[in-house]
Amino acid sequence: MRQILPNKQVPDHFGLAYEVWAPVGKDGKVPDSERAKWLGQIADMAIAADYARSYARWKASFSAPGDRTFELKLVSRLLIGHGNTSATDVGLTVHHTWGVPVIPGSALKGLLAHYVSAVFGPSDPHCWPWEQTGEEQTRAEYQGVLWQGKRIKRGPGAVYRALFGAPDADEDDLFRKHGFDAGAVAGLVSFHDALYVPRNAQDDKPFALDVLTVHQKPYYDDLGQHWPNDYSSPNPVSFLTVRPGTHFLFALSGPADWTELAESLLVDALQEWGVGGKTSAGYGRLLRPGNQPAQTTTGGPPTPRYRKHDKVTVTRVEDPSGKGKIKFKTDDDLLGQFAGEPPPDIPIGETIEVWIANVNQGNYTFTRKPPTDKPKGKSK
Repeated sequence: MRQILPNKQVPDHFGLAYEVWAPVGKDGKVPDSERAKWLGQIADMAIAADYARSYARWKASFSAPGDRTFELKLVSRLLIGHGNTSATDVGLTVHHTWGVPVIPGSALKGLLAHYVSAVFGPSDPHCWPWEQTGEEQTRAEYQGVLWQGKRIKRGPGAVYRALFGAPDADEDDLFRKHGFDAGAVAGLVSFHDALYVPRNAQDDKPFALDVLTVHQKPYYDDLGQHWPNDYSSPNPVSFLTVRPGTHFLFALSGPADWTELAESLLVDALQEWGVGGKTSAGYGRLLRPGNQPAQTTTGGPPTPRYRKHDKVTVTRVEDPSGKGKIKFKTDDDLLGQFAGEPPPDIPIGETIEVWIANVNQGNYTFTRKPPTDKPKGKSK
């Protein structure tokens, strides 16, 4: 069947063409002599015209309170699913039905969970959270799951737990004894697949040919048994990626305050770390349209004046989105919200003194818990 299919008309579905219509040899791989030409033909495929209607219905489905959608633009190539089975040895994840570029929601949730724990978590994750002091006490709320071998030793902090959920852990009973939430629970935020925005790529062709050149193939083939040398021939490997400039629509569902926080953190993670494969080489970076982060675009929010741990006076204001969420504003004209604790119930226009828990992308996270200067406890 595979030998007959390539002689027929190439389908409009990119995934089907890439995986099934590949001109493979007896070894199940595309011959090196045909690889670049064939991949170039596949990359030149345009997205099906009917996809735009399906995309519009999908986008319109996010109408529940707390749902958030936002568009980001690739500023580098994107390689998602490069470990998938492929006739070219380099896979690429696309939408199963439409064959368009997609970033799975599981990849976004995993990226953000790692980012939150690594960037905002405590410097010593083994220290008991009730012994953390000062800034570390706030950071403990962002800590991820702590493993010991193959067992889950400790559940996550309050903010991490609310965003991503938590499993059962060995120390749950001890945490409950100290007044902390513990045990398995689902996260409050749902991370949906991010889909390609139709007609934004040139000629609606979002895929592009890429190449990786291996310079010491014999050295890698024999697992380092022979030293690298300067006379081995380079071995260029062609594969497909999503081209820079492609736009994706991201969607989050859940309580409004938490999806707002998740959006802010996710935008940061995609800008700083990227998503997918080869991120260490700069792949997978996304920014808001205009190639600028939200706070630096014309008319965007000003640069935050305050730093984490600062004490500030905030004023309760009306929710600019009209959704009735409890919002507060600092005197540098930035909005903020409370995460991991209920916001103070004061009338609009009234002020209250709080502390900066975190400085986010163009907004703050507040807390009513004052920092302490007691000596930092030791882990047990």
